[in-house]
Amino acid sequence: MQRVYRQCIKCFWTRSKTGATPAKFRQLFGELSPTQLSIIKDKESKYIAVAAGPGSGKTRVLVHKLASLLLMEDVKHEQLLMVTFSRAAATEFKKRLLGLIGNAANFIEIKTFHSYCFDLLGKVGSLEKSDDILKKTIEKINNGEVEPNRITKTVLVIDEAQDMSEDEFALINTLMEQNEEMRVIAVGDDDQNIYEFRGSSSKYLEQFILVNKATKYELVENYRSKSNLVDFTNQFVTGIRQRLKDTPIIARQTDNGRIKVVRYRSNNLIAPLVQDILATGLTGTTCVLTKTNEEALQITGLLLKNGMQAQLIQTNDGFSLFNLAEVRFFLTRLNLADDVFIISDDIWANAKRELRDRFRNSTKLEICNNLIRDFEETNTKRKYKSDLDVFIRESKLEDLFNENGETILVSTIHKAKGKEFDNVFLMLENIDPTTDEVKRQLYVAMTRAKRNLTIHLNSGFLDSISAENLERIEDSGVHLPPNELAMHLTHKDIWLDYFASRQSLISPLTSGDHLTVNGDGCSNPRGQLVLKFSGRCTDRIKSMKESGYELKMAKVGFIVYWQKEGEEREVQIVLPELYFERKELLT
Repeated sequence: MQRVYRQCIKCFWTRSKTGATPAKFRQLFGELSPTQLSIIKDKESKYIAVAAGPGSGKTRVLVHKLASLLLMEDVKHEQLLMVTFSRAAATEFKKRLLGLIGNAANFIEIKTFHSYCFDLLGKVGSLEKSDDILKKTIEKINNGEVEPNRITKTVLVIDEAQDMSEDEFALINTLMEQNEEMRVIAVGDDDQNIYEFRGSSSKYLEQFILVNKATKYELVENYRSKSNLVDFTNQFVTGIRQRLKDTPIIARQTDNGRIKVVRYRSNNLIAPLVQDILATGLTGTTCVLTKTNEEALQITGLLLKNGMQAQLIQTNDGFSLFNLAEVRFFLTRLNLADDVFIISDDIWANAKRELRDRFRNSTKLEICNNLIRDFEETNTKRKYKSDLDVFIRESKLEDLFNENGETILVSTIHKAKGKEFDNVFLMLENIDPTTDEVKRQLYVAMTRAKRNLTIHLNSGFLDSISAENLERIEDSGVHLPPNELAMHLTHKDIWLDYFASRQSLISPLTSGDHLTVNGDGCSNPRGQLVLKFSGRCTDRIKSMKESGYELKMAKVGFIVYWQKEGEEREVQIVLPELYFERKELLT
């Protein structure tokens, strides 16, 4: 370790042209592991691939590598490009870089694949237009329709490279063809590729390594989890067939946490899982992970009914946050005329005050505030209108929830990727991990836990795994479905055209307001019908009734703007939450 450190500091004084002090060097590189330092120190490899295990400090390495390129190798900020898969990841990298190297971080391009392409083509990105933007960008680059200085780069960094799709990999290869001397650093974990359903595959990271004869590093030291949790997940992950990492993950923590596996002989695990949570003395952050949105929704409701602070991690699939009523209100208060390019601090502060006053009772105000805060923290000098627009359109609801020790978060496995919690409860009802895809999802779920992992399941695929401080419980009881169920409606569940004539009734509503179920729709407190269910939703409600559940109550979930295809006018629509009770409880 000391030898690598001395080599780095010698190189630092030789190459640094920034006047950085020894204290700055220690801040940049003094607490990195030997492997992490080796990656920082490697200036010879044209292509680098880092296979980074869970909790191994991947983000930290990339942030310090970018700082090293600027300070130690004198790479100009305009010659650097980092591409990520989510606005949340880009935001996190920018925040950390700002903390490490200050204002210089503002000039480094850290973009999602889509925002980089929209930027090259001079367009504003949106979910609706993003499907073919990668193909169009590649075509225009190859046809010489993109200014060469926009794509001339010395170093390209790819985050979560295991999640590349065919189009994203093609864009990387196109940029490499345009920059023959460009260095490429790809970081990822093929064991955590859980987005195959949208076309991602770790085979593209493997191709990058093989074709380019990339220098491969393995980050296998886990700083996140207790020793026995790492041992447990190491045994599980060996069931995945083809893997990039040859070395098992090594726990940096020497003490053990708690592992509990509860195996049931029946279905309906939600109620006993919630009872287990209620009986467990929880300290620190806690998350319940499920396979489906419906399971997460029911668990959240049952926790709330039992007096626990709980929050469902929702997603905004189906609508952009740009169309959320709270966000749109904030944007209107910024007065963003066509000739305004920079938002003044006074106007920004006033818009925040008006947002707080108008939506003080909205259940979505916290999300909107977090969105604003993240933008502020990554745009510390000036707030450009165009940057704000892209930031909002690319942000996802699931990345804007607060993590604290008082509220239990409930989420599907996919939405929890990249996060970590002191306590993780994992519900696996009727899960049979025969495919690598499912095994990777479960591996991601298990490796979110820092101290304690509790798994509720009704199959035996974990029976052969052993670890210290592992408690196994056999539950042979018969468990009933929950007494209450909830349903979050989407655009497909409501009669969209009906809202055109109800705008004056929707404007006073906010997320969280109670609605009255009224036949085939919902009414406001004054008894005025504000929405009607679609035929599909009516059939679902009927099916729920046949299963023993009666629709009893509704709330405003989201209020969003919607524009019918072919029409210029936007209307506000309500996406409600419906609550059902078992019939026998009503008699």
